[in-house]
Amino acid sequence: MKTNQTSDLQREMRTIKLVLEYDGTAYSGWQMQPNAPTVQGVLQNVVETVMNHSATVNGSSRTDAGVHARFQVAAFKTPSRRPISDIMKGLNAMLPDDIRVCQMDEVDPNFHPRAHAIAKTYRYSMFTGRKLPVFERLYCTQIRGRINLARMEKAAEYFIGTHDFSSFRAADCSARTTIREISESRFNKLQNDHLEYIISGNRFLHNMVRIIVGTLIWIGKGKMKIEELPALFERKDRRFAGPTAPAKGLFLENIRFKEDKKC
Repeated sequence: MKTNQTSDLQREMRTIKLVLEYDGTAYSGWQMQPNAPTVQGVLQNVVETVMNHSATVNGSSRTDAGVHARFQVAAFKTPSRRPISDIMKGLNAMLPDDIRVCQMDEVDPNFHPRAHAIAKTYRYSMFTGRKLPVFERLYCTQIRGRINLARMEKAAEYFIGTHDFSSFRAADCSARTTIREISESRFNKLQNDHLEYIISGNRFLHNMVRIIVGTLIWIGKGKMKIEELPALFERKDRRFAGPTAPAKGLFLENIRFKEDKKC
């Protein structure tokens, strides 16, 4: 009887998918941590308050401290039958100004934002001029000195494909496999000395995008040759790659999921 009651309760639970954007400046990343403010921690507390029950909020990407998101996806389960529009209004009314729910939907009960994600896109924003605009200082990294963009663009192509990215992960990365597939790696030159790097792939290692950016900047400054990249992949040693670029320039831009009409 108890098993049947549990099964009935599971069937009654709704899975709610959220599309979020946030300014990561004040947070120690997405993932909940003891004694540190995180996006997941703030969001989960607000969800529990609005829904009036305990909840676990899972996210698609565990962004690092200081990293921003224009398109993060999260989900939680609830037995509540409240309209989605009411829940969304309640969450946004209680969330701080640097976190916003942009869209909410009820999805397939089996949907999981991390397990079902098949590709993610990140953008890294840079400024190559002499004086970084004051109001961009928290969202853009200034590159001091001259760079050769043509070299950086050519080097960016080396990252496309399936590679072992051991040389491009943080020392504390505990991923079981370091093989990742990159489908897009390119630069966009923008107006007024602005530059952005776009990278898309199936999965990313801890600090992977920022280390790639730091390496590409090194190549642009002539501190590393493009021809060294194949050997860098083969070495599988973080010490030989470029520095980890600052977190503030990095944005999670998009996430794609397995085809599912309800997701």
